[in-house]
Amino acid sequence: MTDRLIRLMRIITLVQAKPGILARELADRCGTSERTIYRDMDALSAMHIPITHLGHGKGYAFIGNFALYPLDWSPEEASAFSQLSGSFEEIKPHLPDGFLSAYEKVMAAEYKYRAEREEKVESVQRQAGLTDQLVPLLNAILKGRRIRADYSDNTEEEAELIIDPYHLISLENRYHLVGYCHRRGKIRTFRTRCLSHVCLLDQGFSKDGFDLTTFIKRKWSMEEDSLRLEFKVRFSEEALREVGVGGYAVKPVKIESLSRVASFEVPLERDREFMEWVRRFKDEAEILEPVHYREAFRYELENWLSLYQ
Repeated sequence: MTDRLIRLMRIITLVQAKPGILARELADRCGTSERTIYRDMDALSAMHIPITHLGHGKGYAFIGNFALYPLDWSPEEASAFSQLSGSFEEIKPHLPDGFLSAYEKVMAAEYKYRAEREEKVESVQRQAGLTDQLVPLLNAILKGRRIRADYSDNTEEEAELIIDPYHLISLENRYHLVGYCHRRGKIRTFRTRCLSHVCLLDQGFSKDGFDLTTFIKRKWSMEEDSLRLEFKVRFSEEALREVGVGGYAVKPVKIESLSRVASFEVPLERDREFMEWVRRFKDEAEILEPVHYREAFRYELENWLSLYQ
C-alpha cells in the first residue's frame, strides 16, 4: 500500500510538471505498466483529485488551476514545519545526510510562494481597481484566512460573523462572497456591499470537498442567500402607482418617483419568472438594467415584429 501511495503522489507531481503527459510516459517514469496507471487514475478520481484525460494522444492534465505548489499544506502545517529548526541541535545526530539542506530548500520554496501570493494580491488590486471593500476579502481568499465581519441586508443585521471565505463571484458588476458561516453552520452567499468591518483573522481554513460548480447548480436555488440580480424598470405613472401599492407578489426595494424607476432584487433562478411578470405591463414597463436582459427583451420583440412585416 505504501508503494502505491508513493506512486500516486509521483503521478500528481508528473502531471503538474508536464500537462498532457501520456500514460505510457507515466508508466515509464513510475516503473510500472500502463494498465496500472489507468487503475491509479481511477483511484485519484475517486479521491477527487481533478485530473482529466484530454483525449486520444493528448494525455493527462489538471482541471482548472489546481496545483501542488510547492506543498499543499495548511497555514498551521507550514508554521509547525518552520518551528522544527529550533530542535535541530538536539536531533542532529539522528538526522540523515542531506536533511538540513533539503529542509532549507523547502522553507525557501514556501517563502517564495508566500511572496508571490502577496505580489499577486497587489497586482490584482492595481489591475482590477478593486474598492477598499473588496481588498480585505480578496486578501483573505488568497491567503486562506478566516474573516470576522458585520453583515446587513434588507432583512436583518448580523454582527461579528466568522466566515471562511471561499470565492468571490462577479455578477452584473456586483460581487458576492461564497463562504462558510460559522454562526449558521452552513455555506452562504453574501453581497459584498452589505459586508462591513471586515477583519482578517490568524486562523486558516480548508475548503476540501467544496465544489463551486456543484454549489451553484444544487444549492443556490434552494438557499435563502441565493444570488440576486438587481433589475431597474421604468413604468408609466399609472403602472408605477400599482407597483408601489404592493398589490403584486413582486415587490420593489426602491422607487424613484421622478424618473418612474423601480428597483427589484430577483433571485438568479427566478429571472425568467420576473421577465414574464414585466411582460404583463406591455408598453407601460421598460427594463433598463441589467443591460443583458434589456437587450434580450429587445431582440425578442424585434423577432416578433419581423413576423408581421
